[in-house]
Amino acid sequence: MPLLHMFRRWRGFTLIELLVVIAIIAILIGLLLPAVQKVREAAARAQCSNNLKQMSLGTINCADTHQGLLPPGDGLYPSLTPSANNAYASIFFHILPFLEQQNSYNLTLQPSDPHGSNVGPGGANLATYSPFWNVLQLNMKTYICSSDPSNVSNGGWNSGLNSYAYNSQAFPIQWAPQNRYPASISDGTSNSIFFTEMRSSCSGFWPDWGASIADANWPQPTGPGIVFMPQSPGSACPWSGGNNNVALSPHTGGINVGLGDGSVRFVANSVTGQTWWAALTPAGGEVLGTDW
Repeated sequence: MPLLHMFRRWRGFTLIELLVVIAIIAILIGLLLPAVQKVREAAARAQCSNNLKQMSLGTINCADTHQGLLPPGDGLYPSLTPSANNAYASIFFHILPFLEQQNSYNLTLQPSDPHGSNVGPGGANLATYSPFWNVLQLNMKTYICSSDPSNVSNGGWNSGLNSYAYNSQAFPIQWAPQNRYPASISDGTSNSIFFTEMRSSCSGFWPDWGASIADANWPQPTGPGIVFMPQSPGSACPWSGGNNNVALSPHTGGINVGLGDGSVRFVANSVTGQTWWAALTPAGGEVLGTDW
């Protein structure tokens, strides 16, 4: 009888007890999720920052290889004068060999430039590295930020889009004088923006024109009245005259920028337009504000 009595003392949980346990678990999950999301965003921001660092360092190495001549935002490179083995495309294409993509770059060499912009004396076609007509088969992960809500990387061309934009004040288009590194960056390489983040669905075709900001040759705003904008998955692209016009940040609180010395900086949302523009002009003579 004592043994039977002992077994009878065991019983299952009551409904109230189960509900209390479930409620405790739900509270713990609710407390844990924000922390997990913060860790994931921090990791994504670090990956996006590393992409910018690679692009900035690749650009510096590119210039060093070509006697200090910086690649243009778009155009012939390394020579403005049509010559054999020039490349004709955006800066994102010009720096591919310096982002461990030499083989993909080499495969784009055309016996004649399909755009007809590299014609030599007598109208002779010159061999040109050109990414057009589907000759560039490349899934360029460096150009996609995992925090970008419109991340559309699906192999091949990355859909021709990327999560970054180049600063046109530092990299003018082909018919403007090309800049030299570091002579053209008199404001200081650590104070001058090379690349910023951009929403991939708002960007241009990166092997061709590519996404740009602060470009006076296109209907994009310039001057101390502009600053970058935050973005969200449902936000619309800030178009101006058919062209993207400002940098877009996928992060909370600010934006990653790649600087002329190869470093990356996280610029807070509180930065003023004056300071932002001073960082975009590599030789404007402005002094960065205390909000930089």
